Amino acid sequence: MRFVTENRGRTLIKICGIRNREEVGYLIENGVDFAGMVMFFPKSRRCIDEQTAAELVKVLGDGSDIKKTAVVVSPTAEQVRKIADIGFDYVQVHGELTEEVMENSPLPILKAFNVSDLGEIERWNGCEKIAGYVFDAADYGSGKTFDWSLLENIDTKGRMFLLAGGLSPENVIEAVKIVHPDGVDVSSGVEFDGGSGKDPKKIRDFCSFVRNADKW
Repeated sequence: MRFVTENRGRTLIKICGIRNREEVGYLIENGVDFAGMVMFFPKSRRCIDEQTAAELVKVLGDGSDIKKTAVVVSPTAEQVRKIADIGFDYVQVHGELTEEVMENSPLPILKAFNVSDLGEIERWNGCEKIAGYVFDAADYGSGKTFDWSLLENIDTKGRMFLLAGGLSPENVIEAVKIVHPDGVDVSSGVEFDGGSGKDPKKIRDFCSFVRNADKW
């Protein structure tokens, strides 16, 4: 069994793509573990600016234990410094993670992988600043699942193991039972149809199913 400092003996829940105070409220109501916010990636419809991120981080910091996670793609060292200054707890890096960014990051890093670059994990297993890994579909953020059997022999060296990629209330129980991740990461799977924002009912259902997966 992996040793994960964040884990309290249950499957962790990370909800990404948070954009406003109302959605933050859904996360607090359901006691999730991580709140993810997309930054410095305007191609994403979920991307928020620094001012909005700072406001949401402050709300989460007022009496909440939820870990604030900035989700970025191939960030610069300056962007990571800004993320730290805002008050995030983690930075989740998709795409390229340069040596400069890793060495100078004031925050622990969650390195995201997709199914096409799983072979690179050995490169990062010796890096102290890598706190965990997020395993996603080939096209991250696409809301598509992938062949979970590809993760059977992945060795994270005790780091946090988060499963992402097309998870939803409909399939998360199966995912937890098959993969046994330290945590699950969802975004589009808990949004209203059409992606117009987070659906509070889907969030409640997702969290309930994760927490009761062993009973099904």
